[in-house]
Amino acid sequence: MKSNITEETCNGISGYRLFSGGYSAFICAHMGANCIQLTKDDVSLLRTPPSREQFAAQPNLYGIPLLFPPNRIKEGRYMFEGREYRFPINEPERGHHIHGFLSSTPFKPRARWYNETQAHISFVYEAAADDPYLQFGHTFKVESAFSLSEAGLGHALTITNTSENEMPVGVGFHTTFNADFLGTGKEEEYVLCLDAGQEILIDRPTFIPTGEYVQSNELLETLRQGTYRPYTQALSNHFTTKREPVHELWYMHQPSRTSIHYSTKSPLDYWMLFNKGGCEGFVCAEPQTWIIDAPNSKLAPEQSGFRSLGPQQSLTLRSRLSMTAG
Repeated sequence: MKSNITEETCNGISGYRLFSGGYSAFICAHMGANCIQLTKDDVSLLRTPPSREQFAAQPNLYGIPLLFPPNRIKEGRYMFEGREYRFPINEPERGHHIHGFLSSTPFKPRARWYNETQAHISFVYEAAADDPYLQFGHTFKVESAFSLSEAGLGHALTITNTSENEMPVGVGFHTTFNADFLGTGKEEEYVLCLDAGQEILIDRPTFIPTGEYVQSNELLETLRQGTYRPYTQALSNHFTTKREPVHELWYMHQPSRTSIHYSTKSPLDYWMLFNKGGCEGFVCAEPQTWIIDAPNSKLAPEQSGFRSLGPQQSLTLRSRLSMTAG
């Protein structure tokens, strides 16, 4: 199929359809510029919302939702440079803020083009003084660009601090794969392989890191070997990467050796893996620039991933999602 871009709907959701290199991608601008469908050869890699209403009810469990900040902020607040930052408590059972709201925030289309080998589209969101993002206290701009080709879906996201003060910045994606993406009816045939460094231990009642790390355990070894079956038990675990420039995850159907391949680049140096108990038909691979609750962490920034941007400084995050045959 030749490259192309069309405006259409997917399960009642309006957006943009990209075609190129045997892939099709559907991106919804009005809900976080989220790619909610990626297919190749009639195989649907990402969990796609069945309706507009279900998408609005759970925007972080479909496609590749943008998290700002990623994961949890303890009690929804932290201090930075003498300023207190407060976020809504949207995880009341634990008293935390979780994931931010950029995944449900409208983005504006910016540019689109296609040629013989790829289709490209970009979107922008700007938090302005008269239209702020939550109670964040900074103006900033987010540019999200997708490029589709025979190499899969490339994504580049750039956040720019347009305020006059140093701005803390943590970003992640709640990338949600279809558990049985080949439609075999046998989820037990799928395994995860991750270039995990260490496991970041989490206090289970609060889901905040304890400050402890584990170099090796059964979970780490099976993930490194590519033999971990995510549907045998609940999965909600946090990891460092091996600190290589490129980080990789494979979600593979063992009999056919067909895989979803997800690669990210530093500073997306942490992973969260999540399957909501293992019975919901999906598994989430969540790359993050910082650990859970990094702004409140007692760890050094080089361990927690905490960072900030000066006025007019930018941070760019890159990833690629594709399907590989056995």
